[in-house]
Amino acid sequence: MTVSGIIPEGIWVLDEERSRMLFPASVTLWIIRDDGERLVWVVVETNASGEVSVKTFNGLYGGPPAVVHGSGFIVSLSSPAARTVRVEGEIPNMGPFSETDVVSEDGRQMRVNGEVHTADGVKSWYEEFNWAGHAPAATANASGLKEVRS
Repeated sequence: MTVSGIIPEGIWVLDEERSRMLFPASVTLWIIRDDGERLVWVVVETNASGEVSVKTFNGLYGGPPAVVHGSGFIVSLSSPAARTVRVEGEIPNMGPFSETDVVSEDGRQMRVNGEVHTADGVKSWYEEFNWAGHAPAATANASGLKEVRS
């Protein structure tokens, strides 16, 4: 496990049984880079109909808002405490949202609590991810994923 920033780099898998998502899906998250300054990730989601979507993110903690490609979300990142990521932004066609991600002390579990303020009121979610292991070596630059070596 590589812990150079806030979220350990590698593959994270959603525990679907323990999670309460706004839109149920199976989720695999690849933290490509987290050095405490920049976070780069790719997520693959498969919804109940079997449709697969891929989203990518490359942003700075405390930096300007960045786009989550594949979703249209625009988010800002901060780290208000050790092993904690705060995400704030806008979900298209829903409203403003905030999310707090907390990594366990051993770095093998991440709990995500979020809420979005919609025209119909506040909707919340809870996601629990388990660290599944290392991923293929990758290098990331300012524009995102540069190359993958397996």
